Amino acid sequence: WLVVPRGVSTALQMGYYQLFYPAANAAPRPGSPTYRRHQRISYAVVIIGYLIYTTYTSVTGIVGAGNFYSLLGVPIDVDDKSVRRRFRNLSVLSHPDKGTGSDDVFIALKLASETLTSPVRRFAYDRFGMAALSWPEGKSEVEYVMRGIQASVPQYVFSFVVMVVLSLFRQSAFGSYWRYVALFAEFLIELHLITRTGIQEFVAMYSPYPFTIRELIDLSRSLLITLSIAAAQLGPVLCPDPPEPSIKLIREQQDVMKTMIARLAKVTDVISTEATSAFMAQTRPFLG
Repeated sequence: WLVVPRGVSTALQMGYYQLFYPAANAAPRPGSPTYRRHQRISYAVVIIGYLIYTTYTSVTGIVGAGNFYSLLGVPIDVDDKSVRRRFRNLSVLSHPDKGTGSDDVFIALKLASETLTSPVRRFAYDRFGMAALSWPEGKSEVEYVMRGIQASVPQYVFSFVVMVVLSLFRQSAFGSYWRYVALFAEFLIELHLITRTGIQEFVAMYSPYPFTIRELIDLSRSLLITLSIAAAQLGPVLCPDPPEPSIKLIREQQDVMKTMIARLAKVTDVISTEATSAFMAQTRPFLG
């Protein structure tokens, strides 16, 4: 994010000039308003393209890792009977005793079937992933939700402390602002997703891959981090701070102000003298 976009945007801008300004002296000169505008546009294009690329890699990474639903080849709203039937069909092909499977595959299928056929464990797996399977057996969904929140809060606190420390060494207001916004938004999104139902089914209407809530949380976290970095990169480019006046200009302005004040003082003295003379001339007959 700190090196690649600058180099690529410069190459993109030079390529644009070679394509549309074939003459040697026709392209905008460096430092001109047109050149700086093209520089901002090319940098924004590169950042947006890189944002799309990182989003694509995040989605493909999650899909490539898979989950219990994709392992069994069942939809996200599958019922218990369908899970057991699917496990029996796959276990025939993957059981080690049959000579066509492996222990790891059969164990993974068995764990997936046992998890998805238990309502409470399925609820926990959907929201907290494989980590929830190592927790002590919970008796209710509320108990798993409380455990998940307790496990997530320290991560957010640590992230907040790290961002505060980083903000002490970075002067970019855009970067600090968007990092805090992303962290707060991610906390609200995760809290909403783990306490609501029906979200997986809604996403499944538009996605062939059966995303779990845990995967949606991981995806939203990755997207928010990427968006915050992109905003921090684009902010100073699209909304640059006004240039600070040079020391020479400041001194020239101070000299002008001093000259104007001196002239004003002289004019004030002249007016005061003339006013005093006029007053004395008018009051002399009464003093005589």
